Amino acid sequence: MLARTPKTVCIECGLDYWAPGFSYDHGRSDYGPAYWSDQGLICSPTCAGDHYRKRVAEGTMPSLPVDCPVDVFG
Repeated sequence: MLARTPKTVCIECGLDYWAPGFSYDHGRSDYGPAYWSDQGLICSPTCAGDHYRKRVAEGTMPSLPVDCPVDVFG
């Protein structure tokens, strides 16, 4: 089966990568997203905290940091 193509939306709230309010690395969209997990992009510190708490509760936190899961420029 083919892997799904990662989407450029926040995995917590669905905010699009190019929408106002999405947090970028150093505030610049050309630097990429400021937050992500192995499951996808995260738009803000609030959603990052929500995602972290959910993953801890589920027991699904990755043991190592992961690279950004999507190439938003590809």
